[in-house]
Amino acid sequence: RLRPAGPAMGSLGRCLARSLLRGQPGLCRPPGPRCYGSAPPELQEKTLVLVKPDAVQRRLVGNVIQRFERRGFKLVAMKLLQADQGLLDKHYQQLRQKPFYPALLAYMTSGPLVAMV
Repeated sequence: RLRPAGPAMGSLGRCLARSLLRGQPGLCRPPGPRCYGSAPPELQEKTLVLVKPDAVQRRLVGNVIQRFERRGFKLVAMKLLQADQGLLDKHYQQLRQKPFYPALLAYMTSGPLVAMV
């Protein structure tokens, strides 16, 4: 199920969703309206989908998109980016004190990721 674009999405999700929906460079948006369905845009749910560095390296981005589209979800924004430590610190704020946090940062900054809304 999709989750609201509120606190559950995390700061990385909110930041990426705002930049993606504003039409920042690198944005790919299908033609037509941004919001789908009969509900007003402010009531529609959006969620962040990240294809992490290992899946990008293994060229699985297309497969991930297909899985969501087969289930009837609409892709409204997509961007390839290299996450920096500052952005990840905000997104994973609740995990900073965990012993695995340095390994998580190393993994998430090891290569590009694909962010989708």
